[in-house]
Parts: sequence; C-alpha cells; structure tokens
Amino acid sequence: MPIDIPASHLDTLRPGLIAPLHALCFYVAAGITSFGWALCRLLGWDATPWMPLWFCAALMIYNADRLRHDPADALNIPQRDATSARLRRCSLAILATSAATLLALPILRRDWLTLALVLGGTLVCLNYSVPLFGFRFKDVPLLKTLFSPTIVAAAVIGLPLLHEGPAADFTDFALTGLRAWLFLLFNMILCDLRDLDGDRRTGIRSLPVWLGEKRTRLLLIALLLGIEALSLAALAFAPAPHVAVWRRTCIVGPLYLGGLLLAVRAPRSERFYEWAVEGMLFLPAITVGMAAHF
Repeated sequence: MPIDIPASHLDTLRPGLIAPLHALCFYVAAGITSFGWALCRLLGWDATPWMPLWFCAALMIYNADRLRHDPADALNIPQRDATSARLRRCSLAILATSAATLLALPILRRDWLTLALVLGGTLVCLNYSVPLFGFRFKDVPLLKTLFSPTIVAAAVIGLPLLHEGPAADFTDFALTGLRAWLFLLFNMILCDLRDLDGDRRTGIRSLPVWLGEKRTRLLLIALLLGIEALSLAALAFAPAPHVAVWRRTCIVGPLYLGGLLLAVRAPRSERFYEWAVEGMLFLPAITVGMAAHF
C-alpha cells in the first residue's frame, strides 16, 4: 500500500529539489513517457523515436496549464499553485524549449505525418486550459476527467500505430489498449476526487462532481475490477514473451491501485498525490522491467 510521506520531511527539500520536479511537471512527464515505453514493449513497437516527443509534449501541455491562473488550482492544490507562480519564468522556458523540440524533431526526421499530428494535437491540448477556440475543454461537463486519459492513450498508442502498423494481433492490441485507457482514467478520477470541493466551488463539472463522492468511489472500485479483468484476459491471450509481464501485472496492479483506494478514504497531502497517485504511471514500466530481469 502506498505510504503518505509526511509533509514535514519533504518541505525542507521542496524549495531546492522537490518543487521543480512536480511544479515544472518533470515527474509526470517522465511517468507518461515510461508508460508509453511499456505499452510499446507489450505491443511489439520500438518506443525510441517517440519517447522524446511524449516527454516534451507532456512538459509543454502541463506547463501551459500551470502558467494560466485557475481559481480551482488555488483551492485544490494550493502548495503546487504557489510554487508554480514562483517558478513562472522557468516554466515559460521549459514550455518554449519543449515546443521547439516538438517541432524540430519531426522536421529533422522529415516526418511530416508526425509534424501534422504535433501541430493539431498541440492546439487541441492547449485548448484544455487556454480558450483558443473561445472556450476551454476543462469547462465542458465531464471532459475535465475524460480528456487527459484519452489524449495520453491516443498519443502513446497512435504515433507508433500510424507509423509502424499493428504489431500485435487484434485481441492483444484491444485488451492492452483498453486496459491502458482505464488505467489512465483511474488515475485521473483519483485526482478529480481530490479536487471535488474546489471544482464544485468554481463551477467545473468533472465526473466526481457529477456523480458525487460516494458514487465516484464505487466507480473507482468498478474500474479496478475492470482493469484486473482485462489484465487476466490479456494474460490468457498473451504471446509467450509477454506472459511473465502480464502475470506480474495481475498481482502488482491490484495491490497498488487497491492500496491507493484504501489510502484516499482519508484526506491526503498534495505530496501523496504528487508521488503515489502520479507514480502509478511508472507501474507498467516497472512490471515490464521485473519480467525482463527476474
């Protein structure tokens, strides 16, 4: 079960080390990148060309979201909101560097399909928190919860799929892809459950706001059961090289996610969500690595 790290232990490090890691989104960007790498390993793709793009895209989009003041953030995540304000210049520099890298890599590779996807995807993702189209996706009812899991799953699966084609049979691909989306949705709903009061007060209609706390917790239990059912099905249909990965996933996954569900029955610090909840993004890569070395 994840352990809530005492705030006092981290506050001494936060100004110099911990704050930039989370406020500038390096930790979550690394988590998304490792998540994409693990999926590519399971689906038979080479993740190497896409990992810099996933990392830079996450840095750009999340820093853009941090740079725009949102009253809900001051209520939901006050410490990270205050830290982001102090690191605003660094966040701008990271956003600009990430955006330049996202454009430069496809151009240098003469990969015009990826360049088009990057340009289109950037506009869509920025509109989540910045009203480029006259409104924010974040303000559309339920979309705050569904947007990020769908975009991340589309990015980590779509890029290799469009360039390399399906490398796994349809059943393996469908089970792995659906499980990945539910896994990301579980992560997002946990964060939105934390944000429930602040979202209600600022008029954001996330899925937990719409369902209420009790039904949201029931939904999380149902998602956990669904994720485990898909893991067991993937194990049954897995090719021989991936059997060990799915066997470990069927054990590690419910233990970690179930531990999170038990932990969030009580109020938890921002550190808990920064480390433990976002840390679940690293779980697939850990299980892939375990299977490869043990």
